[in-house]
Amino acid sequence: MAMRRMIDIVREVKKVEESAEKDYRKLLKKLDKPEYADLRGLILRLAIDTAFHRRLMEALEKAYEDAIELVEEYTVERPNEDFALIPGVPTIVMPLGFGAIGARIPPEEIIEEYLKDFPSEVILPNGGEKLIEVLRRYADEEGKMRELYEELSRRAFHPVVRELARELRRNEEQHESLVKGLVEKYSKG
Repeated sequence: MAMRRMIDIVREVKKVEESAEKDYRKLLKKLDKPEYADLRGLILRLAIDTAFHRRLMEALEKAYEDAIELVEEYTVERPNEDFALIPGVPTIVMPLGFGAIGARIPPEEIIEEYLKDFPSEVILPNGGEKLIEVLRRYADEEGKMRELYEELSRRAFHPVVRELARELRRNEEQHESLVKGLVEKYSKG
């Protein structure tokens, strides 16, 4: 049995959440008598959670579509170059004469490869002082996002949102550390 892609699971979860939300709404309309107050409270909480879950799945689906667009724009559709993604090796830009790598690798697989881990070694060309300044700005932005996600994780009222914010903060910490490390490495040279 082939392993299902993340996006297929996200889409299936979204459908189930949509169905559950409709069912909860139908039931809530029927629970209008005082003797159903406790049950109504429980079903309302389930409906609220389900609305959050459905919207999160919609956001994941949209993010995935955006990622596919990025991959297609910056790997598959490049007229003069393609990227060879080899785990553990820095990205290699190859001329078309060598073969159209992106044409043979589905964008979904390229995304999976990028998301497995952060690049272990990033090489900047000589004379990249302006690029270092841009990276410094990015590091500041990553730091700001980390701070905001930290605040959101403390203030979020829903446990799923709180955990999501914690993981997003952790991811931004990784981004900030990687970009700052790159700036430090190339600022010294």
